Order: sequence, then C-alpha cells, then structure tokens
Amino acid sequence: MVIIKKMSRYSLNQQLEMGQEKKEESQIPRSESEESLMNSQCCYFTEACYFICSNFNDKMSSDLLMGTKPSSSLRILPHDNICKHASPFLNVTDDEKKESVLSDPRFGMFSLFKYHLKKGYLKKKMRKGNVYCFNIFSLFFALPILVFFVQWFMYIGLIIHQANNFDGNFCPNIAPFEQKIIMSGVAILYFIKSFFIWDNFTNRTKLQKMNPASSYSGIIDTYQEFGFNLLVYIANLWIIFQGVNTLEMILNSVAMEFLMNLDNEFEEMYFKFLPDSAIDIYDNIFVTQEENEKIANEKMKNSHCLKCISFTSFIPFKLLVFLLFIFPIFCFFMIFYGSICK
Repeated sequence: MVIIKKMSRYSLNQQLEMGQEKKEESQIPRSESEESLMNSQCCYFTEACYFICSNFNDKMSSDLLMGTKPSSSLRILPHDNICKHASPFLNVTDDEKKESVLSDPRFGMFSLFKYHLKKGYLKKKMRKGNVYCFNIFSLFFALPILVFFVQWFMYIGLIIHQANNFDGNFCPNIAPFEQKIIMSGVAILYFIKSFFIWDNFTNRTKLQKMNPASSYSGIIDTYQEFGFNLLVYIANLWIIFQGVNTLEMILNSVAMEFLMNLDNEFEEMYFKFLPDSAIDIYDNIFVTQEENEKIANEKMKNSHCLKCISFTSFIPFKLLVFLLFIFPIFCFFMIFYGSICK
C-alpha cells in the first residue's frame, strides 16, 4: 500500500511537472499565434478597404436607369457569392411581395400615384369591395403627391428659419455640457446609420423584382428617397448644433425624423388596408434586373426625352453617390467638431 501511494504521488507530481512544461511550451507559440492573428486581421482590414473602394467604383460607374450590374460586387465582403443572394422568383409569398414593394426605393409617392392612373383602377377596387376614402381621394386629390410637397415645404421652412437665426459664428463654444453631449450622441447615431444608408443605396439588385428605373416616376422617387434623406440628416445635425435650448433641439430632431419618414408611413398604411395592391404591383409592374435593362435600352433608343433626362442626371447621380459615400466621414467629424464648438 505504501508503495502504491508513493507511486501515485510520484505520478501526480510528474503529471504536474509535465503540465507545467506543456503550459510553458504553449506560452511560446501563443505570442506567435497572436501575432499571426493580428497580421491576419490587418490583412482582412486591408482587403475590406479594397472591397469598399471596389464597391464605390462599381456604383460610380453604374447608371441611374440601368443600376449596378449583377456581376459587380454587391457587398463589401470578400467571399460573397452572388448566386446565394439571388432569391428564386417562384414560391414568393404575398407578404414577401408586399415587403419587396415597400423596400424598393424606386417605388415612392410618384410611382404610387401613377399606379392610381392605371386604367380601370377605381372600378376594379370598388368591385372588390375595397372602398376606402384614402383610396378614392388618393386619385382625385393626388394624396401621394401632396405628401411629397408637404415634406419639401416643411423642410424648406425649417431651413429658412434656421438661416435667419444663424449669427454667423461657426464655433461659438458657449453651449452647456448637456447640449454638447446631445450633439455628440446624435452625430454618433447618424454615423452608425450612414453605413446602412449606403448599403441600402448600393445593394438593390438583391431584390427579386424592382420598379422599372426607366419610368419618370421611378427616377424622381429614387432621388427623393436618398437625396432628401441625406439632406434631412445634414440639416438635423446643423439644427442641433445651432440650437440654444435643449428641449427645442430634441423636438426639432424628432420633427425632422418624422418628416423624413412621412412618405414611408403613408405607403405602409396604404398597403396595410390594400395588400392586394402591393401584390398586383409586384406581379404586373415590377420587373427583374434583366427585364429592366431591356426596357431601359428600348426606351433610350425611342425616347429623346429619356435620353435628355439620362444625360442631365449624370452629374447629380454621381454627386449623390459621392455624398452618400463620404457621409460617414462627415458624421464622424461632427462627433468631435459639434461637441467642441457648440
């Protein structure tokens, strides 16, 4: 028994020593593994930057009517397989069709009003029993177009008000500490949102079907969706920077957010009562990426007006792409500039 106990103790000590040696040996390559991990992370960051630039170049080389080619880099991830993001056109549920219509930035207030002008629209809806006041008066009083004007009227009014109250000092540095925190917090929030805005602008070919970009209403809705939202974000940062009352800063910020989402809320409420309209739009108006290119090419050959619009929108479209791309940089700059100079 004594011999067995000694052997067990010896084996235990031996195991502890061996474990200590292994631990010391494992510590040697751990630093090397950490160093290799750091190098790999740097390589991934460099590769990610390359794909970001590639994504930007693809969008700058794209066209307002044609969009970005499906073969281009849809995402900034390096090992992205485009085929796996292409959803099948069969077995699409009604909810997916509705979501596709709501998420398409090319289908906005002008496209919705154009849908009301479809031949036999009201007769078809009333025959089905979908007699809603907003549905009838959306056609006779052009409610979607009125929403468009409401957004711009309120935006222009707020900008004029802020311009009249601006004292010309870009760095007064007189605001209390709580206002500086609010300014920095809103800038951080918009910095986070800016990446989603860019992804939403560039990754539209993942949609199963889309509103034809060659339609005049689709062109206006595209600029309204991204251009107006960008202007609202920039104006909101300036309003908060210039505000002298904490409660007024918050209320103005909430008002601008409400103004920006007014058209989306109208569209959501519309298809909430008339979901069959969203299904009809998806089935009979929306087209695939290939069909969109064919329609755009045919219209470009036959329509001089569309050629003129495509030519005149070249610089504004490139400017919109550039501003959306550098918007995160602007928000990051405002995090520090706004909190210091307010």
